Order: sequence, then structure tokens, then C-alpha cells
Amino acid sequence: MAESKQEDLPRTDDKFRCPICLEEVRNPKYLPCYHTFCKSCIQTYISSTVACRGDNSPDTIQCPVCRKSIQAPSDDASSEEWACSLPEDKLILSMSIDSDQSENQYCMFCQRNNKTVQAKHWCKTCTAIICDDCKFVHSYVPILESHRIVSLSDVEDLKTNIEIDEPCLVHMGKYVEVFCQDHDQLCCTICFATKHRTCKTVESIDGVSLEKDESSNKVTPKCLKDFLKKLDALQEEYKDMLANLNTKKQEIFTHTETKVEEIKSLLDRVNNQWMKQFEQKHSDAVGHIEITSDGVKRLATTIQGANTLLQRVLENGTTRQVFITRHKIRHQILDHVNCLCDLNWDVVHNYNQPDTDFLRQILEDQNFQNVEVLEKSDTTFDTLKEFASKLNSNDILRKREIMAQKDWMSVRFEKLSESNLTTHVYYGLFIDDTKVLLSIKNPPSLQIYDITDSIARCVFTYPCSTTPFGLCYSGESMNKVFVSFVTHVDHYQIEISDSVMLKKMETFQLKRSMKAISRGSTLIFSRSDSERMICTPDFSVKHTSNCSRAGNEPFISSSFHSNHHAIIKDKEVVVVDQYNENVYKKALPTGLPRGLAFDLQDNILISMMGDKLRQIRRGGGESRDIDLPGITQSYNVVLHPTGEKVVVLDFSNKFCIYKVL
Repeated sequence: MAESKQEDLPRTDDKFRCPICLEEVRNPKYLPCYHTFCKSCIQTYISSTVACRGDNSPDTIQCPVCRKSIQAPSDDASSEEWACSLPEDKLILSMSIDSDQSENQYCMFCQRNNKTVQAKHWCKTCTAIICDDCKFVHSYVPILESHRIVSLSDVEDLKTNIEIDEPCLVHMGKYVEVFCQDHDQLCCTICFATKHRTCKTVESIDGVSLEKDESSNKVTPKCLKDFLKKLDALQEEYKDMLANLNTKKQEIFTHTETKVEEIKSLLDRVNNQWMKQFEQKHSDAVGHIEITSDGVKRLATTIQGANTLLQRVLENGTTRQVFITRHKIRHQILDHVNCLCDLNWDVVHNYNQPDTDFLRQILEDQNFQNVEVLEKSDTTFDTLKEFASKLNSNDILRKREIMAQKDWMSVRFEKLSESNLTTHVYYGLFIDDTKVLLSIKNPPSLQIYDITDSIARCVFTYPCSTTPFGLCYSGESMNKVFVSFVTHVDHYQIEISDSVMLKKMETFQLKRSMKAISRGSTLIFSRSDSERMICTPDFSVKHTSNCSRAGNEPFISSSFHSNHHAIIKDKEVVVVDQYNENVYKKALPTGLPRGLAFDLQDNILISMMGDKLRQIRRGGGESRDIDLPGITQSYNVVLHPTGEKVVVLDFSNKFCIYKVL
């Protein structure tokens, strides 16, 4: 089983090393961020934190690798007590046992009774080497009978079928037993009972780890190794930047000093002042690069440790342990990346001194002209976001592939949540599995609703200077969206953790009015009150057609698989390709068609201003109606990118979320 999980990658380091002492880890203890250290090293680190702060005992420390804040186990815990309270990394301990090094070691249990008895066995459950007598004790003590014991001389048996009960980091003495897919979280029985009882998809870890297909995993040694190469390349870029900045600085100093000598008597005071200012600029620039370089170096430490652990677990761990380890590694990396994203990634890459006429400057301004600092946006931020998006987006594509296997002409909708609104809302978009973004007309704003409970609630409001209209994703990830304001389109990044934050990244000025927008595989499609447009990704218009709206606002929808898009025109649904050619039309003899959406098989769902959705089979074939519990006047429909959920906006100032069955 272990051989089937190995991936074709060279092994870089077969030892688990402590990030502090860089030696093979001894008595491994790990923090809540899953970084593992020698017990003595982390205790020394805690003590040094105390010394630096001048406190008797610290309330928190920062992880030496990822800088995540770690809370003390109690208000008055000493560094030794804190280090002892950290959970032991039994997985690393189990995979680090070496039969050759264990030949002259003594039974751990007997040593506690001040006896020195030669150890001959390894208890995988106790993670301890034991003697023959202690092995015999295991055979007749009921609580120990199920422990798996192997001989230290049996190297093959010693290294395989590693199975460790993972302790819950929240509840002492409890172990993770179930996995909540709704929150992507490992849970013990107490976690499940207190926080996840109402979740829709909670399964045993044994069950879900067997169901997960190897190809669906986002954390692989190859993925981590490729990212490590990128991080190495980035650090080389930083070295080159520093070398270039130092060289350029020296060139400017030399040239400036030559000019200063000509008018030394007048320029001494000004020259000294100018040099101090430029030195400070240079110091700030170098210091900022060193900070960002250090951030990349610490992330590389996380990736290297994760890669070593994953390779060993793939070689020696059970299917269950492989699943748990991949989950932990993915969240460890995403947490570290999120911490780094808060840094300022605009770095100084060069200097420029456009004017060296110092005599004129001193006569006119009594000062030298400052050296220009040339900044550029560092590629590190994009690299980090691309990697984080890769870890997240694969899950969307995997779920979409599963949902696409359904017969969508026979699916049903089960209502999950609803919410009443204070005004008509025509456009909405899922931004993750539990959040929906809505365009609010009065007052002009973007609102985010949490749809976890049966009654959805607004958790964030972003005021807008003008009315927002259409919404669509700007790429494969759900946290970057385009918002149309008729005369321009704003590009936002949405961060959701303990709180919600919208960050406007750029604005596209439009040459033609656009309200409804939708993104196909490579193109953007839009509508105004009188036109339909096909655009490039920067909203430059390639094709236009006259197309009057039906109802209060225009709607348009694009396929998940192609650049086909659909509109309602004169009580017909019309599907058009990327060259502005009609693919097919389908008459709608009854109802008042408004908003529409493609499903995962390119059938079309249409809001008919009633309590049902009309579904048209791909190509304009058969049609049917889908019941909408809780809706009286359906006005627009939006499908989750995975196809698992649907939001329907009601003209009666409300919306409902449905699960696709």
C-alpha cells in the first residue's frame, strides 16, 4: 500500500530537522500551527522571549517559523511547563525510529523504575522501545492488548503501517475522529458536539480518507518541490537586487563627491545632509528587501518540512494518515501564506539621479535634489497568491467534476437558507461555500451574507459611491470578482477569515455602458439596457448587438465550459458563441423570463417570475419546471462554481439558497 502512494520525486532529506537547531529533531513537540521542534529548543525559545520582554511569564509567543501567535496554556505557566504541555509529535517519532541506533538502548518503561533492561521491541501505539517483560505485560493488560508491537530487528515491519492517534489541539486528551467537509476541519468528539452538529457533511476520518481519490489531492511532493524552486529563484532575485542597489549607490556617491569637490566650501553642509537622507532611503530599501527575503526564507522552511513529512508519510503511512497529513500541510501552508500577504511587496529595485548640476541647485534651492527611488511591484506576492489559489481551486474543479456527472435534467433543489431584503436585488455571486455577495441598489453598497444557518444574515457591508450592478469572477478562484458600475468596472479581492475585507485592486474605465457581466473561459460578456457585448478580459469590446432588456434590469450568463453565452430576447432564450453567431434559440411561450444561468451540462435555468425555474435542455430540446420552496417571484438565478448550490433572487425582496440534489 505504501509503495502505491509514492510519487516520482527525488528525496532531499530523510531526517526530520528542528527549524531552530537544524539538527535531527529530539523529543519532538509541535505548536498549533503544526511546526515541530525539539522540546529543549522550543523551551529555550520561550525563555528567550521572556527575557526580551522582561516578563516573568509570556502570554503569547510567535512561532519561530511562520510567526503565528501562540497562546500560553495558562497565565502563569513557566517556559518548562509550556514546553511540556505541547503535544508530542508521535508521527515523526514513529517514523524516526532506527533499529541500528536502538540496539544499545534500554526499555523506556523500566527506566522510569530506575532499571536498565535491554530494549528489543517497539510499541507503535506507545511510541516507546520496550523489553520482553514489558511486551508480556501488554499481552494481559486489557487496555494494552490492542497495541501493535514489532521487533526492533524487523526493519520492514518497523517502518510500515504507521498509525498515530492525532490529538485535538483544542481539547486535551481527545483525538481527531471525524472530518467536517463544510468547514474543512478535523474534529474530535467534543468539537463535533459543540460546533459541527448541524453541519451537512461530517464523516469519519477512516471513511473519508478511503473515499478521497489520489488525483484530487492538492498537497503533493511534486507540488511542494516545484514551489520550493520558485522560492529559491525569488531569493536569488533578492540577492541580485541588493547587489545592484549597492553598486548603484556607490556609483552615485562617487559621482556626487567628484562634483562636490569643485565647490567644497559652499557645499559641505548641504552635502552631508543630503548623504544622510539618501543613506536613510537606501537603508529603508535594503531593510525592506531583507524583510521580504526573510519572509520567503521562512516560508521555504515550512515547505521543506512539509515536503519531507509528506514524502515519508506517503512511503510509510496508512491511507488515513496520508489524508490527515495532507490536510494539515495544506492549512499550514495557507496560514503561512496569508501571514506573508500582509507585508508590503512593493520593493525598490533601482535609483536614479536625473540632475547633477549641484552648483545651480545650491544657488537656487540651498539643497541638493533628492535621488529618485524606483519601485516595482514584487512578483513574490503574485507567486504566493498563485500557489494558494492552486491549493484552493483544485477543490472547486474536483467538486465540479463530481457534480457534472449528475443528470441535471432530473435534479431537485432543497432549500438551505433564506433572507428578507430591504430593497430589490438583481445580482448575486457565491464567494465561498458559506458566503454570498449581493449588489445593493439603495443605499449603493456591496453586501456579504453568511448562508450557514437557515436564516442568512448580513456580515459585511461595503459602501459604494454609485450603484453596483453585475458581478462575475475574474478567474478560477472565488475571492476575486469584477463589479460593474455602468461606466466602469472595479476589480476586488475578498479576504474571509475571522473577519471580511474587500480590497479594490484596479478599475477598468468603459467606453460603452455595461450592467450585467459574465465571464466565459477566455472572454467577458456584458449587457446594457439596449446592447449585448463580447469583450476581451480587459473589457475592450469585440462585438456588439442591439438587445433590449426585459424587466427592470438586463441579464446575461456564460457557460462553465466554453465561450457560449445566453440571453433572454423577446421571450426566447438565445445562445450565442464567441464569434457573435447564434448557436440555437428556444421559444418560451408562457411566463415572464428574467435572469438565467447555465448548469454544469450547459442546460439553461431561467427565472420565470413565479415559484419555479424553467430548465431548457442543451441545444434547445425538452424543458421542465423545478420547484422553488420559499420563492414566489423568481427574478435571477446564480449557480455555485462547483454546482452544489444555487441562489435564487426573488422580486419580493428576498433570496433563497438551495442544495442541488
